[in-house]
Amino acid sequence: MKKNNIAVIGAGIVGASLAFHLSTYGKNVTVFDKGLPGSGATGHSFAWINAFGKLPRHYFDLNHRSMDLWSRFNETLGVDVGLKWGGNVTYYADRQKGQELLDQCERLQSWGYPIQTITQEELAELEPNLNIGPFFAGIHTLTEGHVIPTRVAEACMAKVQENGGDIYLDTSVESIVETAEEVILNTQREEFKFDKVVIAAGVDSTNLATSLGINLPQRVSPGIVTRTAPLPPIMETLSTIYLPPGPEDEGEIHIRQATDGSLMCGAGDQENENDDDSQEYADFLLKRASRYFRSLDGVQAERVPVGLRPMPEDGLPVIGFPNKSTRIYITLMHSGVTLAPIVGALGALEIATESSVDSLQPYRPTRFN
Repeated sequence: MKKNNIAVIGAGIVGASLAFHLSTYGKNVTVFDKGLPGSGATGHSFAWINAFGKLPRHYFDLNHRSMDLWSRFNETLGVDVGLKWGGNVTYYADRQKGQELLDQCERLQSWGYPIQTITQEELAELEPNLNIGPFFAGIHTLTEGHVIPTRVAEACMAKVQENGGDIYLDTSVESIVETAEEVILNTQREEFKFDKVVIAAGVDSTNLATSLGINLPQRVSPGIVTRTAPLPPIMETLSTIYLPPGPEDEGEIHIRQATDGSLMCGAGDQENENDDDSQEYADFLLKRASRYFRSLDGVQAERVPVGLRPMPEDGLPVIGFPNKSTRIYITLMHSGVTLAPIVGALGALEIATESSVDSLQPYRPTRFN
């Protein structure tokens, strides 16, 4: 294969994974990021590795396949990225929501997802520190986990450098020009020329694509989480848990504790959109969590500034060449943490060999033409 000079714009978890996998093909890889590795949406992510609630079926399958790749991806990186398995429990006190949960469980079982119902007594045995409260129905997904995503991005960058690549951090790409022979990147520092360019810049990808005449529509999707300093273990078994709303709460809350002891809490489900990044709201979220885990009572919440999530207009990932040219490749998606291993591996294969992977066909940028 020709040893292309390839640029990757964006050192979030997806761009970093792509850059790492491209470097294993022996390509000359250069990565640009306007900040530090994982400092954008990656650093704000709840980082739940799952395929739960992913629709339609082909999108569920893509996420499920990527889950199976995570352990090997972690081993390949060769450092501690905080990968923790243990599964997730979601339960409701409300009868209607509980029945919907049971219906979802039955569908996922038919799709081969390791999931089962769980009783209140079984949950109490699984997590004895949990103040369960009213309970109608619950489900337990057995193979889900989470990770510290900034560590993943940093580890990928280290591997790129080991493989001879270059990293330009705090370097914003201001424009892209594609010619018949090359792609030119203009940054605030200097001009760079490459054979191929990967746009993996999260919310900034749309502007970069537009400069090339490529339509890449996104909708604004703000997300809020709160964190704590490292704490003693809160949950004994599970990696994450979704807890039902109280009588006057806005929705459920989700909690996970990283391997470094820090706790993260968010409101609603993974698609919930909120831009209230005040200290008051952070305190409110942690207070809600303390109803279920008494040891959190009095713990200081750390405010996290609102994060804008990459969100294609139709909610599905964007992966591939946007036109007949094979010089520009685009990746844009929510669920980047779950999908990082498979998008990195399959995207790098397509870029390095100029081939087309069948399982990525539903996600082509050309659907927006």
